[in-house]
Amino acid sequence: MHRVAHSTLVIASGLMAMTAAHAADIAVKAPALAQDLAPVAAWEGFHLGAGVGFRASDTNVNVTSATDTTAALPALQNMFFASGCSAGLPCVTGRPFNGTAFRISPYLGYDWQVGRALLGIEGDVGFADQTTTLLGSFYPATPFATATGSPTNSFSVRTSWDASLRARAGYLIDPAVLLYGTAGPSWIHVETTSNCSTLLATDGACAAAGATGFAPATITNSHTRLGYTVGGGAETMLGTNWILRAEYRFSDYGRASNTDVRTATAAVGTQTVTYDTLLRTHTATFGLAYKFGTPAGGSMAAYAAMPAGGSWSGAYVGAAAGIRANQTTATLDKATVLPAGFAPFDALDNCRCFLSNGFDTTAARVSPYVGYNWQIHPKWVLGLEGDFGFADAQSTSSGNYLPGTPVFGASGGQNDSFSVRTRWDASIRARAGFLVTPSFMTFLTGGVAWMNVEETSRCDTSAQTLAIVPGLTLTENANCAPGRRSPAVITQSTTKPGFTVGAGGELKVWSNWLLRGEYRYADYGRASFTDSRSCASAAGGINCFLTETATNSLRLQSHTAMFGIAYKID
Repeated sequence: MHRVAHSTLVIASGLMAMTAAHAADIAVKAPALAQDLAPVAAWEGFHLGAGVGFRASDTNVNVTSATDTTAALPALQNMFFASGCSAGLPCVTGRPFNGTAFRISPYLGYDWQVGRALLGIEGDVGFADQTTTLLGSFYPATPFATATGSPTNSFSVRTSWDASLRARAGYLIDPAVLLYGTAGPSWIHVETTSNCSTLLATDGACAAAGATGFAPATITNSHTRLGYTVGGGAETMLGTNWILRAEYRFSDYGRASNTDVRTATAAVGTQTVTYDTLLRTHTATFGLAYKFGTPAGGSMAAYAAMPAGGSWSGAYVGAAAGIRANQTTATLDKATVLPAGFAPFDALDNCRCFLSNGFDTTAARVSPYVGYNWQIHPKWVLGLEGDFGFADAQSTSSGNYLPGTPVFGASGGQNDSFSVRTRWDASIRARAGFLVTPSFMTFLTGGVAWMNVEETSRCDTSAQTLAIVPGLTLTENANCAPGRRSPAVITQSTTKPGFTVGAGGELKVWSNWLLRGEYRYADYGRASFTDSRSCASAAGGINCFLTETATNSLRLQSHTAMFGIAYKID
């Protein structure tokens, strides 16, 4: 997700530059008191605060080697080779383990103010417990997927706490408004767990009475990873000592390697698996801090209490940049096979299988918005707003062309895949705001929302004979090879309605310009799709002359954090 982070930072930097340019352009319109306060060192000193928000993890696990010395033939001790992966079959070696979790984060720092410039140092600790689990396989690679896809096999990645120690550099575009960038070292605690089935009934590789009975059944690797974090945000001083914050950060913790060893209890040999874990995170935080000490002469208190430059009533148009973290689960609801001349049957009947996969994504988001406010009271504002957000993100699970267990006999190869893609979202919302000061408003918002979602089922079309070892060959019988099932690729899309709720803060930095930080949660319910593939050719063999129909649903939710600037039209 380097590209996502880079795009978000570029967009945020552009907004900051635009804001600074506008400040220069209309400096003559600023209140005289604001100009007088420019050199006052009101921001200098210690601050202690707490933030709430979310952390979206962008995690990939890739198996780099897998050996099983209990295999009779030395050539088959390479588990990928034994699965045909080294002989031409493009097998699955890894998959994403993305996820999103609620995060709370106390923070402490010190700032030095030189005129309108601010330099500082800050540390924080974040708590956000999030686990993503792959069922049916005790490593995310083809050789470890059982024929039934039993959920008693699993592999999971868990992230818990994170921490950082960062430098800050900012500029006061207004005596009460700071725009800043921040960067420094960061740490995160991550665990990976391989759980190998002990149930003989499901051909568990770790069943004590099985052919090998590998042990231990569960292996957990726990690490505290060191990386870096970069980001930016905006702060506004409320009165003399309280500072409100909205911040985004990207963190990269690099790639770590683990090696798991299981020993056969019913044979001689071991199973050794090495895999890499690549971890990055996107963090959105809204915080409130107390600054120790009193600003010189109480000047900031006087400034914060100044009358705003006119009423909040009127139309406005703006643009925002931020991130959208989608939480998407795809579930196989129904799978029916209709053989020629026979009654249809349910492929899920008596199936000991898992039926869902996660397809979480995180993407940079840009969104124009327009609205109208009515200031109905010196302290209260009501409004109506609409926005349109662009955030293109796709998540793909390979090895099967449907979510969950490969009930239609998918090859387990890279050419079978199922993906979910989201492009745009939109909303029409009511707003209710309270004026903490004449120039700063906190608000709640809620209304109807829409999201465009697309799913693609891709069935393998290859047909080839694979040489496993001298004298032993395997024919890959892809479901959608020529003469067999079709179509190979099925893409469907829909625009799903739902609801969105959220909150934020808005600051009138000059008479007509409004800065905003906002968080929103959206729930779009379930979108249902039906795929159908048929085969009516004798070339397809005895398993042809049939129709496969699958119905699956997508559960869609999103978390959005954004920073915006708007112009109020008088």
